[in-house]
Formats: sequence, C-alpha cells, structure tokens
Amino acid sequence: MLLKEEEEMSKILKSDGLRGIAVTELSCELMLHIGRAAAQVIGRTCGRPPVFYIGHDPRRSADALESALCAGICSGGGNAVCLGVLSSSALALLVSEENADCGFALTADTSSYEYSGLRILTKQGLPMSEEQLTRIEAMMPGGIQVPPKSHRSCGTITHDTAAQQRYLRMLQEKNPDPRKKTTIRVAVDCANGVLSEIAKPLLSAYGMEVLELNCRPDGTNINNDCGVMSVGDLLDCVKKYQCAAGFAFDGNGERCLAVDEHGKLLDGDRILAILTQDALKQKTLGKAGVAATVMTNHGFLRFAEKNGVAVHITEPMPRFVAERMREEGLSLGGERGGYLYFSDMPASDGLCTALRLCCLMHRTGKPLSKLASVMEHAPQVSLTVRISEKWREIWKNDPEIVKAVSQCQTTLGSEGRILVREHSREPLIQVLLEGRDFERINRYAVTIADTIRNRTGQNAAHTAKPQIRKD
Repeated sequence: MLLKEEEEMSKILKSDGLRGIAVTELSCELMLHIGRAAAQVIGRTCGRPPVFYIGHDPRRSADALESALCAGICSGGGNAVCLGVLSSSALALLVSEENADCGFALTADTSSYEYSGLRILTKQGLPMSEEQLTRIEAMMPGGIQVPPKSHRSCGTITHDTAAQQRYLRMLQEKNPDPRKKTTIRVAVDCANGVLSEIAKPLLSAYGMEVLELNCRPDGTNINNDCGVMSVGDLLDCVKKYQCAAGFAFDGNGERCLAVDEHGKLLDGDRILAILTQDALKQKTLGKAGVAATVMTNHGFLRFAEKNGVAVHITEPMPRFVAERMREEGLSLGGERGGYLYFSDMPASDGLCTALRLCCLMHRTGKPLSKLASVMEHAPQVSLTVRISEKWREIWKNDPEIVKAVSQCQTTLGSEGRILVREHSREPLIQVLLEGRDFERINRYAVTIADTIRNRTGQNAAHTAKPQIRKD
C-alpha cells in the first residue's frame, strides 16, 4: 500500500513545524519575520501586548535563533518570555496552564545538531491551525506590509529560569506517587537533549534509583547515536546493572521507548497496550477506545479486539493521533515510534510516559515484561530509503516501484502487509513489512527498498540495515 501525506496549505508555515539547517536554511532573518508577524496577528485578537513563551533544545544554534525570534516579537509589539532548555511538550503544558498567548518551540526532534526547527503553539498548547498560520504568513515579507512598533510600544524580553521546575511540579500533580517501600532501579538515555537535567530528579522523587546515559549535552551531541535513535547502550545497561526498566528519549523529550528487565525493547505499540490494559482495569478508558496509526502493529489490533477496545486508525503522522483523540474524546493514543498521548496532556511527552510506566510497576508490583505480555508483537521489518528532492511524490507513480510493491503484497496475501510512505519533512521513504515469517518479509523489504533506490538513481550498494522486530 502506498500512503499519501496530507497536503499542507501554508507555503512556509506548517502545523507540524519548520525544519532546516540552522542559521543558513532556517535563518535568523526568517525567525525575525515570523516573530514580528505572529506578534502583530495575535496582538490584534487579544487586544493587548501578547505574551510569547519560547523554549528550545540544547543545540548550539538555539541562542542565535531565539535572539532573532525575540527581536521580531518585540518589534511586533509582543512580550517574549524565554524559558530556556525545555521540551516542546513541557512548553505546551506551561502555555496551556499559564498566562501565555502563544508558544514557540525551537527543536528539530531526532535530527542531528546542525538542524533546527520551529513549532508554533496556540494558547491551549496545541499546534496552530493552518488558518492561523496563513494569517501570520500573510504579514511576512511579500505579503501585507505592516511597519514595526516604535520605541514607545515595542515589547520586552524576560528570562524565566524556573520553567523546568514548574513543569516537573505539574507532572507530579498529574501523577500521584503510588510507591510502596521497595525501590526499583531504572536507566534513562536522554539523547543529550532537553531531559538531561530533569529526568533523574523527577524519577528519583518517586523512589527510583536512576542510572543516566547520554545526559551531558554540549550543543553538538544531541541525538548522536543515542536515545531512541540508537538503543544499544541502554539495552546493555539494563542487563548489566539488573535494572527493572530502561527508557530512551529523543532530544526533544517527546518520544519514549522502554526496555524491560530482560533487556527487551518495547516500542510505542506495546507501551500503548500496557497503558490501555491498565485503563481498562481502572475503568478510565471509556467506551470510545484509543487512537493509533495505520502503521500500528497487528498484535496491538488483536489485543484491542480481544478486549473489546475500539481503535480509531489515522494516517501515519503522530499529530493525526492527537487530532483524532480530540475529535472523538479519547483518553489514550499512540504510535509505534514512541509518541504517546494522554487526554490530560496537550502534547506527547516522553517523560510523562516513562513516569506512568514506573508508577504502574510500583502500584501493581509487576515487572515490565509481565505488563507487556498482554500483547504479542507481530514480526516487522522497517527500512528507510533516502531519495533526491526531485523524486518526491513522483516515485509513487513509477511503474517498477508500484509493480514491486504489488507483487510482494500478492505473494504475502493475508499473512502480511506492506506499507510504503514518504516522510513529510525530509526526502525519505519508509518501507514497513509485517508478517508471520520474518525471513520472508525481510527479503521482500530489501527487494522493495532496492527497487526504489535503483529507480530514483540512488546507489543500491549502500543498502540500509533494516530495523527489525522479530519477537
């Protein structure tokens, strides 16, 4: 099955944010223009100088881009409040709970340090709508020309150094401590990102002995062979030091993958199954069910069907999960990459996910492997193929690629499925196969990936290693 991403209305600003090489592609000039336009648009609706919260991950480029963004906000008549190093999910929570009119998150998620990105949040902590973004973009150069504010009405810049602590208090209020007398040992890999300074203090407050990996950001090592992008060190640490669990985050703190006490990796589908099973027992799930993407493992779908849980399937991007939850009034949602959504949080929050799993282990006294056994994971193979920009969207109509996918799917029949999709932000194609016979789906995945490489002019000799799930 070839999946098509949703078209975006805005030429520059998009609901899932901007991304590019920091300072050169995602330039300071662009940040200034966005900040000024946003302040002018939002200022009109609130009737006073609007307040903007700004958070960023610990990339080297963050200071330069934040300074330009602040200059734009102030010249547009807004007040900028710089919260420092903060995850976009923490920023969303603070914006929604405090007196802010908008949030700017400077982050590039799991990308390496040379990239940066920008997300714009509403006062509810949600991604800004296309309609709002279009109004802001209309005020940028090339659109409606509005002069900057004068020295009499320009805004101010404030530096708030207590944002992280307020965020941690909010998490503790949402997650009462269920601990018994026992203390459990856990390991965390913070990907040298936004959670590096706060993951251990929070989990320690819940009676955990915490071992840290990759918690020393230097501005250039974020997501560098660590966190959710490379879990090998975490697997080894859990087994070597006999931890009850391990948690891998991304540099922005949105995603969480878990490792059980035997060193077995648990993806977002398994974590969603654990949380869904507990919500059923606690009678907090409701009849509406949960939200998941079309990429969700069939093992989760079988678990849901067995337990009478309705699953609302969305397109593969995580933000569609959050949107469906709001539309249907769901309390839980998630996807295989480790984005987990809760109805009491405005955005996916990796630290909140880890905390809730730890609280569940404390409350039930069950090891993570036992909690995860509610779902049998179907074998999967996932390959990523990089293509040139000129092949974006065009590859979907290439007869050889369509033929390769069709032939493999016909041979698999009802015993498996094939999903092929293009990444929304980068020229990447993901090939996902799922089936009962691992060796078979692995062979088909390589065939499809190599066909895409050959047809798009890439070097087939550099075949990427598959991200395998054989359990």
